[in-house]
Amino acid sequence: RGYLIAAPSVFRSGVEEAVSVTIFNSVKETTVQIQLVVKGETVSRGHGTVLDKGTIKLKVPSGLRGQAHLKVWGNRHLAEDGYIFHNYTTVTIDSKGSSVFIQTDKPVYKPKQKVLINLFMVTSDLRPVNDRVK
Repeated sequence: RGYLIAAPSVFRSGVEEAVSVTIFNSVKETTVQIQLVVKGETVSRGHGTVLDKGTIKLKVPSGLRGQAHLKVWGNRHLAEDGYIFHNYTTVTIDSKGSSVFIQTDKPVYKPKQKVLINLFMVTSDLRPVNDRVK
């Protein structure tokens, strides 16, 4: 008997994060709930049922940064061998990062040659950014 919860140590604001749950030697479904708590206030929650393994999604609100508590608990209501687990850990919330890729038309230039470039801005999951660059 036992359980394993795997989650990122750094969450990104504005991103849906995945928390992996494994319950060992499980014969019945276990209800699992997760919460992200910042300064005593629950800012996001997710839940699901897990038989052996499962993933629960948690949407991190935009604009958060700093430390938060990730709380996870589960229970099974059985007549004899039901059990409850509860645990929490501290995670870091970073702003949703983006990257800029610069592409040139040649690998090497000679003096006085014109340099042509393309700029690509992508989110942390490598999707194009539609926002205006400031």
